[in-house]
This record gives sequence, structure tokens and C-alpha cells, in this order.
Amino acid sequence: MKKKQRGLKKFFVIVIISVIVTIFLSYHVANILFGDNSLKVYNSLKHKRDYLQNEIKRLQKENAYLQKEYFELKNLEPEQ
Repeated sequence: MKKKQRGLKKFFVIVIISVIVTIFLSYHVANILFGDNSLKVYNSLKHKRDYLQNEIKRLQKENAYLQKEYFELKNLEPEQ
């Protein structure tokens, strides 16, 4: 009878530890999927980075065009 109770206690300890580990791991998986450092946030930042890089290229081209136009207009003015 004592052997059966020991086996039962051991079983309950294993079940409790398994439940605790499962809850712990579930929390961390949920945090990875939905937290501040989640995949959704990562993808959002990745798209924002791509957008900003394209915006930088566009503004550089616009700046070059405007500089060219400025220097052309400056050359048309009489020198003083």
C-alpha cells in the first residue's frame, strides 16, 4: 500500500511540474507572438525600414535635381 501511495505522490509531483513548465513555456511563446518583441512588430519595422530607404533615395534624387536647377539659375544671373 505504501508503494502505491509513493507512486501516486510521484505521479502528482510530475503532473504539477509538467503543468508549471507548460504554463511557463506558453507564456513565453505568447510573448514572442504577441508581445513587444513579437514577429508582428518585427515585420512592421521591416516594412517601415524599406519605406524609409525608398524615401531617402527619392529625396536624394529630388535634392540632386533641385541643386542642378539652382546652379543653372545661379549661372544665369550676372556676376557682381
